[in-house]
Amino acid sequence: MKKLSYKDLTLKNSVFPRVNSSKNISPCETFIGREDAFKAMQFGLSMKQKGYNIFIVGPSGTGRKSFAISFAKKFSKKKKNYHDLVYTIDLDEAYAAKAIILPPGEGKKLKEKLENISEDIFKNIQKTFESEEYEEKKKELEMEYEEKKEQILSELSKKAVRLGFVVKLTPTGIVYAPQMDGKPLSPEQFEQLPEDIKRNYEENAKKLDHLISGVIYQLRKIDTEYREKFNDLDKYATLFSIDSLFEELKEEFKYSEKLLNHFEKLKNHIVKQSVKIKNFEEWKGYIKHILTVNLIVDNSNLSSAPVVFENNPTYPNLFGKVEYISKSGVLYTDFSMIRSGAIHRANGGYLILNAEDILKFPYVWDKLKKTLISQKITIENIDSAYGINPTITLKPEPINLDLKVIIIGTPELYYILYEYDEDFKKLFKVKVEFDWEMNATKENIKQYYSFISSVVENNELNPLNSKALKRVIWYSMRLSENKDKLSMKMGEISSLIIESDYYSKLRNADTITEEDILNAIKNRENRVRLIMDKYDEALKKYEIMIETQGKVVGQINGLTVSHFGDFSFGMPVKITAKAYVGNTGIIDIQRESDLSGNIHSKAVLTLMGYLGSKYATEFSLSLGISISFEQVYGVVEGDSASLAETIAIISAISNIPIKQSIAVTGSINQHGVVQPIGGAIEKIEGFYRLCKHRGLDGTHGVIIPMANVRNLILKDEILEDVKNGLFNIWAVSNVDEAIKILMDKPAGKLNEKGRYPKGSVNYYVSEKLRKIHEHLEGKKSRR
Repeated sequence: MKKLSYKDLTLKNSVFPRVNSSKNISPCETFIGREDAFKAMQFGLSMKQKGYNIFIVGPSGTGRKSFAISFAKKFSKKKKNYHDLVYTIDLDEAYAAKAIILPPGEGKKLKEKLENISEDIFKNIQKTFESEEYEEKKKELEMEYEEKKEQILSELSKKAVRLGFVVKLTPTGIVYAPQMDGKPLSPEQFEQLPEDIKRNYEENAKKLDHLISGVIYQLRKIDTEYREKFNDLDKYATLFSIDSLFEELKEEFKYSEKLLNHFEKLKNHIVKQSVKIKNFEEWKGYIKHILTVNLIVDNSNLSSAPVVFENNPTYPNLFGKVEYISKSGVLYTDFSMIRSGAIHRANGGYLILNAEDILKFPYVWDKLKKTLISQKITIENIDSAYGINPTITLKPEPINLDLKVIIIGTPELYYILYEYDEDFKKLFKVKVEFDWEMNATKENIKQYYSFISSVVENNELNPLNSKALKRVIWYSMRLSENKDKLSMKMGEISSLIIESDYYSKLRNADTITEEDILNAIKNRENRVRLIMDKYDEALKKYEIMIETQGKVVGQINGLTVSHFGDFSFGMPVKITAKAYVGNTGIIDIQRESDLSGNIHSKAVLTLMGYLGSKYATEFSLSLGISISFEQVYGVVEGDSASLAETIAIISAISNIPIKQSIAVTGSINQHGVVQPIGGAIEKIEGFYRLCKHRGLDGTHGVIIPMANVRNLILKDEILEDVKNGLFNIWAVSNVDEAIKILMDKPAGKLNEKGRYPKGSVNYYVSEKLRKIHEHLEGKKSRR
């Protein structure tokens, strides 16, 4: 047992480096206290084999994201295999789009080049088709065509005359009529002819029909022949007008075989379309469309591999999508409406994601795994990918995946994925663990000072003087709840310094002082302490009934911590115990009311084991005991009240009162050894607030486990009252030490005869239990 002095509770000056101001400290160039994380990260980023993606594990606020981005950017300078990505029209498949990978900056260059050359192609085609040479060749063909037609029809006409008919070409075909002496005969005149002449005409008509059929065949053949000649003329004219432009393109982008093939197909396609398109406005729009490229990844501004952090990894944001537009109520899409995702922009480099985000969006985790396994990036909308809407749609060509995925998450998420997802183990083989604290050595505090200096420099803040620097270290230790540890919640430390700078500038100072740090801490707490104030108000009004004076049998002040997301605070709770004759053992009212968590239930069973082994080795524990947390209506969890519950039960059995001016926290094992608990700072300060309100008189204090002494980073006002003897903190190692403080009597140790000394607390407990046992046994024998 030890009553802690002011010196025991303050920080040793010897651990602090001698520095007058943060101005004299060089900013840190890297992350502090991350040696193991550095090694793991370096290993993961250096591994080229499949599956060595990285999962950074650590609490929020420890700088995981900044660490990942910084480290990835450092490694990105060594990588040169990142590219631009364009999608083009696929002239072979209507519902496809071709992907073309280009060196950084070449995608933008290609897009601009094709935009410019499409105008030149249109102008050249228009110029060629409007040229005199084209018109002359076209007229020559037309004249040649007409001459051949005339020649065939002339021959037919001569043969028809010899057969007694006249022929005529009409829009509906070739018609003929009988004639005599060069004049056509009307139907009436033909009927008046002699029968033998009529029969002669009819026989000749059959011969003429045969001749006409042959002529029609010849005319169709000539039409086909000259149509092909006209088409060949258009194709040749088109090819002549665009060939040099495409050759220029091929020369400029000759390093890409895929692009050269695309240019050749474009040229041939335009040539083929020349026989269909005659309207120059239609030409202009068509050429512009097919020569357009969709540049979905442009790395022209990068000097190193891309590092992409996607803070909103929805399915389309991460994997891209195909957009649609509505035309007359029908959805339409093409290659120009393909949109990239973060995985495309990061390809060739590093993609950083938050685990919680990718798990909360539907299908994202499953798609990410499939992409990493296949090593292919496929753009497909979520409805098509998972069969939600199996309609025909555009299918962009997949591209090869070459990136390192870095996921940031909490330990809980990591272990859930590791336990329940077999693919996770194969894909994320590198675990980078982020510690939430570091040893508070002099060297580490120097590094911490360097971090503070970098925060000042990066945010253009006032420098911190020596006392302000020490107060930041004090606050860091308070966050870690350990004098031997510094908190690695660097985000919170940064925020504190920035807020302190605000208060220093309010008073027109050019330096951040200790008062500014304390002011920032105080105001930060004031912004979130409303619920704590309401509880304190209820305590002050005695609506929550806690005694801080006098002595009461079977009643003790325990300590609890309430957590409300952004704020935690301690408050006392009344624990009562009642003992009576019976064999029910210990009845935990919280457990019986389903208001006890598993850990608390275990703690009650543990103290039962302790009491039985201490007081009932010679006879059975024939006693009924009930314990309760008064005015507590939520679930009680944890074992930090087991010391208080044990003493309350001992008081109830022995009828020795407990001091109400002292609160107790601590867990015990079955040997009665007091074990450390969490939230020691909040618990002490919670009871202190109530006692200070009612008036400190030197009798008030708190009992804590000896192992928790190193966790006490208390506020100055408590330290001052400890120094002045108005408030006390005792550290104990076992139950007996706490009994002596709370009951003003020695607990008592077993002598050689196995008895406790008279007048000791343990003596009164054992005697009471013995009498109850003998009384019950006597009643049994009388029966």
